[in-house]
Amino acid sequence: MIYDYRLDPWNNVLDIHNISGERHQIPTTSPFTVRLLEVPQKTEPTSLSVTCNGTAMTEVAATPEQGQFFPDYRANVTGDPNWNRGELLFNAEDAGKTITVSYRGMGTLIDSRLPDQLQIPFTGSQQADRETNLSTAPNSWDSQEGSSPKGSSHKKKPIYGGKFRRHRGIPAGTYSLREILQKLINLSSSTEFVRTVRECDCNCSDGCSDDTGP
Repeated sequence: MIYDYRLDPWNNVLDIHNISGERHQIPTTSPFTVRLLEVPQKTEPTSLSVTCNGTAMTEVAATPEQGQFFPDYRANVTGDPNWNRGELLFNAEDAGKTITVSYRGMGTLIDSRLPDQLQIPFTGSQQADRETNLSTAPNSWDSQEGSSPKGSSHKKKPIYGGKFRRHRGIPAGTYSLREILQKLINLSSSTEFVRTVRECDCNCSDGCSDDTGP
């Protein structure tokens, strides 16, 4: 779940949330970095805990070796000792491993993960289910009702028809931005109406479609 940076600027107070059990997988290719869901608060001693298969990893302030991690708040790249964006660097020997992280979260920075982090509650579709009968069978269909008589000796011949149904759309719920957009794409379609012209060689003047001859 995405949250804003929780700083009260008038009182200069951070609303810290204790976060535990956050799981990530270290990438299998360089750079071997993990971005936490929130920005961790830098504390001394550290309140950032990373474990792998139940074994604690060690926080360092330089290029990490196997079993170590280097949080960006110790890089001091801006000259601000408290600056960070919640990124952890790991050694290549730990690539592909799953880690569990606990920390004191200060809020979330907006980045490319927004479509997956932004959770929005939606009401359900207001469109009602509808159904109409067709006088002829459709050229293609999604399902079938009833069954055709079986066996060459069966006297009854099937009469094919069709139904056109409109179903209610997306149900109510809380979806990420990516989920709701994908659901809309999955339900999207376009309709094409085609006028067809054919010749008739009968002698009727009533516009019949019998083209078997005079």
